[in-house]
Amino acid sequence: IPYLKNSLITTTCNHKKREVIMDTLITKFTDLANSVNSLHERFNMDGVATRNELLERIPIQAEEVNELEQAVLTENPIDIANEAVDVLYVAIGTILRLEKNLANQAIQQVIEKNDTKTSKTHHINDKGKITRIPKDV
Repeated sequence: IPYLKNSLITTTCNHKKREVIMDTLITKFTDLANSVNSLHERFNMDGVATRNELLERIPIQAEEVNELEQAVLTENPIDIANEAVDVLYVAIGTILRLEKNLANQAIQQVIEKNDTKTSKTHHINDKGKITRIPKDV
C-alpha cells in the first residue's frame, strides 16, 4: 500500500500543478484580451467595426495563420507558441470590434456548443477536426 499512497500523492500533486498552470493560462488569456483592447484604444479602433473593416481584418488574420504554419514547419516551440498567440491576438481584436452584446452571445454559444461535444456524439476526423459522428455509422 505504500506504493499506492505515493502514487495517489503524486497524482494529486500533478493534478494541482495542472490546475495552477491552467489558472495562470486563463489569467494570461484575460491579459491578452486587455492588451488587444488597449491597443485598439490607442489607435482609435475601439468602436463597432463596419462590415468593410471586418473584411479588412481577414487578410491580417490569414497572414498570422500563415506565419503560424511556417513556424510549425520550421521553427522551435517558443516561436510556434508566439505565432499561435499572434493568431489569437488578431482573432480577439476582431471579436472586440463586434457589438458587445453580440460578441458575448457568440462567445457563450460557441462555449456551450463545444461543451456538449462528447466521444459519443463526435469524433476526430482524418484531418484532425472534431466533428459530429455521421448518423449512418
